[in-house]
Amino acid sequence: MTRPAAFSARQSASRIFKNARTLVSAKAVGGVLSLAYLAIAARSLGPEQLGVLILVHAYAVVVAGIAGFQSWQAIIRFGAPMQQGDDRQALKSLIRFAIRIDIISAAVAFLIAVVGAPYAARFMGWSDDVVRLVYVYSLVIPFLIAATPTGLLRLFDDFKILSLQQIVMPLIRFVGAVGLWIAGADVNAFILLWILSALVSGASLWFFGLRALHKRDLTPSVFGKAQGKASPEWLPFMVKTNLSSSIEMSHTELPVLIVGAVLGPVAAGFLRIATNLSNLIAHPANMLNWAIFPELSKVETTSGRGAMLRVVARSVLTALGVAAPIVILFAIFRRDLAVIVGGEAFLPAAPIIALMAAAQLFRLVGIGLDSAVLARGRPGWALGGQAAAALTHLLLLYGLMSVIGVVAAPIAFMAGWLALIVVLVVASLT
Repeated sequence: MTRPAAFSARQSASRIFKNARTLVSAKAVGGVLSLAYLAIAARSLGPEQLGVLILVHAYAVVVAGIAGFQSWQAIIRFGAPMQQGDDRQALKSLIRFAIRIDIISAAVAFLIAVVGAPYAARFMGWSDDVVRLVYVYSLVIPFLIAATPTGLLRLFDDFKILSLQQIVMPLIRFVGAVGLWIAGADVNAFILLWILSALVSGASLWFFGLRALHKRDLTPSVFGKAQGKASPEWLPFMVKTNLSSSIEMSHTELPVLIVGAVLGPVAAGFLRIATNLSNLIAHPANMLNWAIFPELSKVETTSGRGAMLRVVARSVLTALGVAAPIVILFAIFRRDLAVIVGGEAFLPAAPIIALMAAAQLFRLVGIGLDSAVLARGRPGWALGGQAAAALTHLLLLYGLMSVIGVVAAPIAFMAGWLALIVVLVVASLT
């Protein structure tokens, strides 16, 4: 019995990294383009105006993250067994349910963004011109909520298409940033460029997802009468994963908003420079998550918990072995990286760059364990872990910012992920 299970772990891990490599290769291109357009924006706008751009975008992403349900996780969690059992009608019912949830989420997100914009402006010190652009950005927020097509492409193993779609936004921003730099444009023009890129990226993701359904004759009737009943398990699962993902915002855009509100846009710009550089490590970690969750769901269904946990261990250890040398290089060349990306004005971001890179090692472990817990159908534990991580992260960030400034952000990030890991280890083994 041992040899087949071990063989299953090797084969599953191999499939995970094959799919992850497909995504990472495109994401690597996107990561380079992201650094390039951020560098152009930094040199064109300077630290303060770059910080304004970063804060406006972070506001939109936070609103979308809080209001948007992670329906892609339900597509994979419940869709994988349906696909294995060739239960097409049940799968169509699930897809219909997920699309309707996304539509409702998009409408709610838009309303929250519009109503909340004046209050956010007071904390961030935005001008009236910037607030007007935030209202325009709110129109794009529904396109940031594209969970269902993401889940469909992962479920159907359309990772090549998904990888190509990941390049759309950074490519538009890079080409546009070059043009704006040549024209000597201000921050308002850059915000409009960010809006356009989000619109095109979200629309393309929906196009590819719906096309995948059409090819398989699985397109549901979204607004007509349902042909099958929705399972009572779907909505509670989505609610829990939504709460989990909302809490997870404490590790991504929410700290940028907090830093901007407390320390100002310049500090927010420094943090974004460090974050985007560390994304050279974080993006492959995200791609591992996208690739590992569908595979773990299948292994859990067919081979049980033990085989699934062996796949997790093998995948995470391999990922750590690849990431660790990169983290060391970041620490050595932190000052050079800060100057290359932003210029001399961004040299104070150097220590933040080194620490944010180190924090990605904690993130890698947390991502693997989070996927394992969700694959076991235990989103409540994932939610509890995210809550513990958010509380740890935000309390440390708030407590340390007045003492050590923006360097508190990566330290709080590491502490939060460590708290998450502890909870998820317990959830995986019990």
